[in-house]
Amino acid sequence: MFGLEAIPYLIQAISTQNIFAMFLGVVVGLVVGAIPGLSPPMAIALMIPLSFGMPPETALILLVSCFAAGIYGGSFSAILMRAPGTSASAASAIEGYEMTKRGKAVEAIRLSTFASVVGGLISGVVLMLLAPPLARVSLLFGPSEYFLIAILGLTAIASVSFGSVNRGLISGLLGLFMSTVAIDQYSGFPRYTFGIVGLESGLDIMPAIIGLFAFAQGLELCEGEATKNIAGVQKLSWNMWPKLSEILHVKWSLIRGWSIGLIMGVIPAAGGSVAQWIAYAEEIRRAKPGDRFGKGEPKGLAATEGSNNGVTGTSLVPMFVLGIPGGISAAVILGALMIHGLQPGMRLFRNSPEVIYTIMWGFLFANVIMGFIAVFLARTMAYLTLFPKGLIGPLIIIFSVIGVYAGSNNVYDVWIMFGFGILGYVMVKHRFSPAGTLLGLILGPIAESGLRDVLIVAPGNPIVFMVTRPISIGIIVLIGLALWFSMRPKAWEEDSKKSVEEAVHQEAPGT
Repeated sequence: MFGLEAIPYLIQAISTQNIFAMFLGVVVGLVVGAIPGLSPPMAIALMIPLSFGMPPETALILLVSCFAAGIYGGSFSAILMRAPGTSASAASAIEGYEMTKRGKAVEAIRLSTFASVVGGLISGVVLMLLAPPLARVSLLFGPSEYFLIAILGLTAIASVSFGSVNRGLISGLLGLFMSTVAIDQYSGFPRYTFGIVGLESGLDIMPAIIGLFAFAQGLELCEGEATKNIAGVQKLSWNMWPKLSEILHVKWSLIRGWSIGLIMGVIPAAGGSVAQWIAYAEEIRRAKPGDRFGKGEPKGLAATEGSNNGVTGTSLVPMFVLGIPGGISAAVILGALMIHGLQPGMRLFRNSPEVIYTIMWGFLFANVIMGFIAVFLARTMAYLTLFPKGLIGPLIIIFSVIGVYAGSNNVYDVWIMFGFGILGYVMVKHRFSPAGTLLGLILGPIAESGLRDVLIVAPGNPIVFMVTRPISIGIIVLIGLALWFSMRPKAWEEDSKKSVEEAVHQEAPGT
């Protein structure tokens, strides 16, 4: 029904001014997203003043285009330099950068582009066809579901530890502890701030991501031989269109990543930051002998890239239909929607269908434009992998500082980033998991808020309250399955160990 209603507005979406808005939004989103510290919400906020003189549908097309491209843009720096541009691309830095180190930077970029563009298109189609029904589903999620979703995400820590589960759990607990640093929103009591004003608002996610991944990576690159490059090769393939064989190899990973992204996008407060880790952990659990997770496995990259852009369209569903933003970017877009005199809700579909459906068409076309622009932009950015480490390392450190300060104009965030950077560097050296710490930091506030609300709603017996809700029961089952799969001996890890032992044996003298 809703899909048929959208068809008459297709021509309106491809007007000259709307196409220009898509192009501008995509370019700004890609560039800002690729710079560590400058997030998609910031790019969207920067575009709002430019949208004041535009018709409402053109203004919103500009902003949703910036949103979709910003999420994907963070993957460039994550894959090429292990410096995630956004929180939704942190998981991609693991497998993507390992592929870059093996001289497969171009393969990683084109796989990322395909997964992101198709994921965005699928989420856009779902947004157009199923917005009202999906919005009603999002209303079924209460405090117990938010708490359990966070716990489900935390089960990924065991998967991303790569053979060091105990170290991974310690890393995750460290992240959970750090997530409690701030003034408690319920009591107003400062927790672990030690009288430092800059800690009263908590440890922001972006300085943590930049520190644990980008700054730590810059320090690591400064260690090695200055004249060598990241990729270890002197030339790169410039075939930026994905090969059919590459897509077929990861087809099920893509499907699972897109599906997880679509589902997590509907849930407010989850979004790409959570979806990518759940998708990545799911791929590790399903790994087969011969897979090389943690060493540049395309399946892991396909799942994370598919999930974070699969979120984009469906995260707009509760915003358009219910006025409940699915994340920070959606919240900024909601503000712009109201600035232009539009009230979210079913009345928006009835009273202004020409606006809402034009925006949805614009979102779809923006993802297509993003694919073409990304192909040409990737050609330029891939050259970074051929630069000497002695140049790239200091540049990553400098851009980390500039990006974090530009993102918040707060010098405390720079110091926090320094702290996380040194922590990330030490953790990698001692085989602890920076990803586990980041997961704890992201999911800690969601879990704590959900648990507190459950205790308020059901002060007598919160466990009974949770197990009497069908969705909560389903999530509990998923948590149990995730833990069971995570703790099982992994055939692909045993196979990888045997391969290493055989290689060492063959290279040993006298064999």
